[in-house]
Amino acid sequence: MILRKRGYLRRSIRLRAASGQAGWSAGLFLLLFLAVFLQVCIQMEIYRTTALYLEDALAASGLASAVIDVEEYGISHRILIDDPEEAYRRYQWAVKGNLNLDETWEGKAGSILQGPVRITNYTVYNVWEDSVIIYSYDEAGQATKRQDFSGNVTAPNGKAVEATSVYSEISFRIKGVLGTEVEARKGCLVDVVR
Repeated sequence: MILRKRGYLRRSIRLRAASGQAGWSAGLFLLLFLAVFLQVCIQMEIYRTTALYLEDALAASGLASAVIDVEEYGISHRILIDDPEEAYRRYQWAVKGNLNLDETWEGKAGSILQGPVRITNYTVYNVWEDSVIIYSYDEAGQATKRQDFSGNVTAPNGKAVEATSVYSEISFRIKGVLGTEVEARKGCLVDVVR
């Protein structure tokens, strides 16, 4: 016995195309979020790598320029940098070599540093008993000399100067992912101690 009529067939349930749009939208949003997140991670890794590379290069350049007066050390056991002008020239030579810069002070193609590199601050701190004689060179290479008491002197990075030291700071442009470009600065204080 069949209780159905032929005129009223059972409706088949079909899914329409619009029912999957929520899933596709959520998937595309998640994919976009993942792409932006990866771009930020890559950019942060570029900045971290550049900072580590420059910290090593600045420390090596600062140590290369911090040649002490051997005669003074032999007589009085005081560590002093006798010729700050010569130390500044040695620093320029060392930075150029350590960062692999060309004659115009720009990074080579494919290197981390893309724009011109500028030495914005180079300072020699000669600590002598209770006083500190400070020789400072600005971005134009102009020298200034001043004197202060020990304990009152701090480097531009906030560290206290307790022994004969060299502080240097450079600025440069760094290019990142998707054409982002920022002006970066990096400074380093190098102590010369026994």
